[in-house]
Order: sequence, then structure tokens, then C-alpha cells
Amino acid sequence: MKCVVELSEAEETTLQQLSINHKHRDTRTRAAGLLMLGRRIKPKVIAEQLGVSGQSVYNWSHAWRDSGVVGLMGGHNGGRPPALSDAMITTALEVARTESLLTLAQIGQRVQAVHGEPLPCRIETLGEALKREGFSFKRNRYALKKSATKRSAS
Repeated sequence: MKCVVELSEAEETTLQQLSINHKHRDTRTRAAGLLMLGRRIKPKVIAEQLGVSGQSVYNWSHAWRDSGVVGLMGGHNGGRPPALSDAMITTALEVARTESLLTLAQIGQRVQAVHGEPLPCRIETLGEALKREGFSFKRNRYALKKSATKRSAS
């Protein structure tokens, strides 16, 4: 099957906007590649210009033909599963809201006590989850005493 894409004016405008504004780089690249295919540029040339394999350009063409714009958007639902369960995050949020003077370590201990199991991640991961919900923490700082830094004159 030939790698030819016929674009309407609305589709071309949509692809131009996607190639400029989409948050994922690979979607921007796919949109740019399809625009080039619509302008009758050969897939091998497109692959060289965009720094992808020739097969990728053919895959974009088939995805466009089968699903349209939705075919370009796929591929962003993978990745590593979250270390903390939603229940643990909810518990941490409740503890942080009800008792505002706790440290992050103390919140982690409360979550462990409620769920009866150790945190499946580092304490910093719990801190990041709480930061996403609007909480912030100050880390403890150790001040140097002047007497400890003075050198004796010999």
C-alpha cells in the first residue's frame, strides 16, 4: 500500500497546530511528518529530516488512515505504575490536613500504621505526592556553630 495522505483544509490546519503546540514531542513529530506526506514528500526524505526510521513514517500514515487524529495521539498511557496506592495517598492527605505540625517522616509512620505495611517507596516519593496536592514541607537544617568552625592559632 502506498504511503499517500490526502488532507482536507481543516485536517491540515489541525496538523499544523498539533505540530507546533502539542505537549508531547513525538505527537508533534508525527503531525509534522503527516503534513509532509500531504505535500507529497517521499517517506524516506521525511524520515531523514525528522530523525526517525522509514517504517515510522509508514506507521503514521496507516494510523492516520485508520483512526485520523486519534491515531497520532496514542502511545502515552504506559510507564511505571505508581509506587503509592491511592488509598495510601488519601490516608497521607487526611493525616496532613488534620495534624498540620507533623513532619513528612511522621506522616509516613502514620500511613504505615493505618495500612499495616511499610511504605513501598522512599519517603521523598510520599512528599512528592503530597506536593502535587498542594502541601509543602521544610527540611530540617543543621546550623554550624561558630565554635566548631574556629581554628586554633598555633
